[in-house]
Amino acid sequence: MLARPGLFPFLTAVSLLTASAFLPAAAAGKSACSADLRRTSRAVDRALDQHASTSPYAPESRAAKLGHQPTPATIAQAEHRFDNWPNGSEAVAAVKRARQANKAGDIQGCLDALREARMAIGAAP
Repeated sequence: MLARPGLFPFLTAVSLLTASAFLPAAAAGKSACSADLRRTSRAVDRALDQHASTSPYAPESRAAKLGHQPTPATIAQAEHRFDNWPNGSEAVAAVKRARQANKAGDIQGCLDALREARMAIGAAP
């Protein structure tokens, strides 16, 4: 049996109108946070690059002088010992939280995390 003529197009139109009433608001909020996320990520990257270029280099280890390749553990140990900018880690963690919130559709959580990232690097909130 076929459905009544005209019923299917009517239901399709109602479904599309209902969906379109809710999508623009969610998409607009997510895109606003997405744009801010891109800007803040670039600002954090620039701040990390600037800090790295002004930081002293670590001395070469005995293993490096013998030609041994570093392991992930020795790299992490050296980075921890010579990293003197904890705000960089805070900013990276905040950007990560912002990405997760943006992906989950939590616009306010995304914006709050981005504000924390900008404050960590000394940028205007």
